[in-house]
Amino acid sequence: MRAAVLEDKMKWVIREVPDPVLDKDEVLVKVKYCGICGSDFHIYREGAAVGSGHEFSGDVVEVGQDVEGWRVGDRVAIEPCISCGECDWCKRGETGLCEQYYVALLQFKGAFSTYAKAKYHYLHKLPDELSYEDAALVEPTTCALHAIRLSGMKEGDVVAVLGLGPIGQLVARVARILGAKAVYASEISQSRIQLARSVVDEVVDAGASNPVDRILELTYGKGADVVFECAGSVMTTQQSIFLVKTSGTIIIAGICFEPVELPISQINLRGLTVKGSICFSEGDFASAFNLIKDKRIDVAPLIT
Repeated sequence: MRAAVLEDKMKWVIREVPDPVLDKDEVLVKVKYCGICGSDFHIYREGAAVGSGHEFSGDVVEVGQDVEGWRVGDRVAIEPCISCGECDWCKRGETGLCEQYYVALLQFKGAFSTYAKAKYHYLHKLPDELSYEDAALVEPTTCALHAIRLSGMKEGDVVAVLGLGPIGQLVARVARILGAKAVYASEISQSRIQLARSVVDEVVDAGASNPVDRILELTYGKGADVVFECAGSVMTTQQSIFLVKTSGTIIIAGICFEPVELPISQINLRGLTVKGSICFSEGDFASAFNLIKDKRIDVAPLIT
């Protein structure tokens, strides 16, 4: 089969590689569509020796001998669960925090290839009306849904989203679906600003004005109940502290690899909660899949 192989930093090449060999509980999927995640860009830039491509959909073309409920020809979205199922975190359903995650990641081959294999219990069958393209966006929608669930956002809350890449766009959309009273956002990319205008109450062009000042003005000086940092930058991480209301919650969904200086006293004195969000937990993928399948969220505008 053909696959994108990372030869060096910022150098992907298409090569012929061996087809995956199935274990008894695995299926072979012919990949139809695979999204490019922000983590794939990190792998690309750093030349990391791990597989790329985990947001994918396709057709079942082979099943292992112990596989139940699946057959050749089934159209599927694949839950890219890289977890051991045995550690304390996995037993609690928090598979994104699996103790063996990075060990498993080194063995993951990815889906930037003709075929990819998966455990059969991580498959989700596509109804005829759900396209392969939309199905490839279930995984990032899952990450957005997980961040919102982690935040404890309630119906009627005011939400701020800093950074409108794919995850930020999806956080804004899912927050709206789940009952946010208002969704405000900031971004510097004009195309991303335009994409979000129909979803959020207001997008602040962070290249032209200070989003902290504007969002505080919109919330009458109180700030947002929940702030989602989705840009992974030093500036937006710092801004989140000043955008959240007293006793509010900040979710760090973007990954910032640079040191960030924060006014810790603000967290103490204002009773703030700060949480990191990575991947997703048990049940999140099925919930996100249903949001897309039932057309409660339209992910098509995010496809490029």
